[in-house]
Amino acid sequence: MMGIIITIIGIITFVWGFRVTFGFIKTDISKDPEIDKKLLSERSRYFLGRYSAGIELMAAGAGAIFLGIVLFLTK
Repeated sequence: MMGIIITIIGIITFVWGFRVTFGFIKTDISKDPEIDKKLLSERSRYFLGRYSAGIELMAAGAGAIFLGIVLFLTK
């Protein structure tokens, strides 16, 4: 049962990361805190909000899917 739940959460996380990475969910960098605006360029903030976060979500989702499948099959 736990393997199925982890797999479902992994699929949701992977799809969310895919949508962020490929622009289906827009990131609004105008709402970033002032400290971020001072320390990072607009290009860097856009990259971190879209590509870095999206790829990390996709990797976490793929790992959760793999773990869920392993737990399900070893039961």
